[in-house]
Amino acid sequence: MSVVAGRELSIMTPQEELYAKFYNKGKILVKDMDTTQLREHRDELSQIAFEAKATLAAADDELRERKAKVVNKEWTVTPTGPDQVTSDAINAVKIRKERMTKMDRLQTQLRSAGIDEDIIKEMVSNLERKATEKNLKTVTFNKPVFEPTAVVVQKVKENGEVKQPFNPSSLFGNK
Repeated sequence: MSVVAGRELSIMTPQEELYAKFYNKGKILVKDMDTTQLREHRDELSQIAFEAKATLAAADDELRERKAKVVNKEWTVTPTGPDQVTSDAINAVKIRKERMTKMDRLQTQLRSAGIDEDIIKEMVSNLERKATEKNLKTVTFNKPVFEPTAVVVQKVKENGEVKQPFNPSSLFGNK
């Protein structure tokens, strides 16, 4: 235990112990001085502390200047191993970009197939919900009440022969 100003201190940091050592040494030094000597001594110590503070600031400034002049300095701190959180955050952007690109392609394909815009929006929102919600098991699509029918156009040649145009419904089997 150390004693500072007549008080006992139980646990002290190294900085506090150093202060206590200087304090006790200074207390012994000024103990026998009269008031005039004590004030002169205090002014002298104040001057020394002010000089030390200015010198310390100059040293710090010189260190900053030297550090700024270093040519081959490392700008980034390289971790010892890959940072999983950072790599996940970077990869999440790439994965989302790919997913959105696939969604854009899917929307384009659905539009080119002639599907109604409202149905496309519903399908895409359901697929996005399925991709983002972890506890969602299935996605159901409501079958529209109105089902568009394909119009078949016949072209008659000059010789009276009827040629059937390509029927896209034949791709999906016979109905």
